[in-house]
Amino acid sequence: MIVFLVLSGTLFQSLLSLSQGVLDFAVIRMIQSGLIAAAIPLVISIFAAESKAGAMGFLNASRFAGAALGPVLATSILAYSNMTALYLSISGLTLLALCGFVVVFKKPMDTR
Repeated sequence: MIVFLVLSGTLFQSLLSLSQGVLDFAVIRMIQSGLIAAAIPLVISIFAAESKAGAMGFLNASRFAGAALGPVLATSILAYSNMTALYLSISGLTLLALCGFVVVFKKPMDTR
């Protein structure tokens, strides 16, 4: 479910680069925000199931690092490029983070 929500949110993030006006930008952004907002509690529940302080510490550190580095990265991209490059860069970083999440939290195959 998490993979579906994040992939769908990433698709809508990419679609922001194609928006032509305020109305279609707002609709795409609302859908994208809803999909990503639904994934966040699911990710936190997986970290909480680990029952380790280190896992929750990693999650909180990641949130703070994202809040600090996100605006710097976005401003840097905009300084040298345009909004389309920004939206596609965010989508690429989201897919990269999703791949890391899937690799770290993949369930072992049931061998019989």
